[in-house]
Amino acid sequence: MSYRLAGNESAAEAVERVALEQLDKALEHTRVKTKLDDAVHDVRVCFKKLRGLIRLVRDEPDDKQYKRENIFYRDLNRRLSKVRDTAALTEILAKLEERFAEELTENAFSAIRKSLTRATRKRQAEKKRALVQVRKKIIAARKRVKKWSIKDDDFSAVGPGLTRIYTKGRAGFSKAYKKQSVRAFHEWRKDVKYFGYHVQLLRQLWPKELKRFAKQVERLVDFLSDDHDLALLRDRVLEASKQSEEPHADELLLALIDKRRAELQTKARFLGERIYAEKAHAFERRFHEYWIAWRAEQEMNVVGA
Repeated sequence: MSYRLAGNESAAEAVERVALEQLDKALEHTRVKTKLDDAVHDVRVCFKKLRGLIRLVRDEPDDKQYKRENIFYRDLNRRLSKVRDTAALTEILAKLEERFAEELTENAFSAIRKSLTRATRKRQAEKKRALVQVRKKIIAARKRVKKWSIKDDDFSAVGPGLTRIYTKGRAGFSKAYKKQSVRAFHEWRKDVKYFGYHVQLLRQLWPKELKRFAKQVERLVDFLSDDHDLALLRDRVLEASKQSEEPHADELLLALIDKRRAELQTKARFLGERIYAEKAHAFERRFHEYWIAWRAEQEMNVVGA
């Protein structure tokens, strides 16, 4: 099936199926022998989706179980993140050059690009080792999924987790633009991403409407992810500029990074105002009503079958 709850399943059945699907996808990605950066990225996405699933039903498993599984996938993602950072910086540099192509000469930032490419290539063996280590962890993790405790089968199985992450995202939105710090935007981005996963999981409640809404949340994640990668690239350029032989190129790159980050944060603000327009209680009530209508529709389909 896919990353969503289905009407013909109980909450426990859906959670087990989705978790196993993501673990099996991650396991398959770890077997890739070429395009290691893509493999690492794809495995990390699976783990993020698993953490999104866990956070959606976090009130269901016992507290120790929730903490154990959440920390487990967090640590695996951190392990993989360490070996992929330079690849992400190479990608965001390419996006930046494309955005300002008319203002740049050809190979304007060749020095920093070459530096990032060299660093990426040097870590190929480390990426292979990381994927092998992660593969072993996934095999063990599959066995634990069947032990997850999901008792409720109504909105209470998902409602508290959904509302919690929405509320955190709403607060993070205000905090990010108040503090204007890289850390604040990064924390908001994480909550928006988890919220996007929750909307994906629940999109069958109202397929067309929530599919459109999920795309808007995904756009917001893209804006914030690019902003974060540009902030990391800025730090990298500043560090490299201490020994750079092309100070003018470094200054230009820093200026364009700042300009693009300002653009992205403006876009994110307008979109965030729409996505987080409702207060938490109104948001929870709306999704609860979606759930009731969805379950009633499923029951009618069973009777009419």
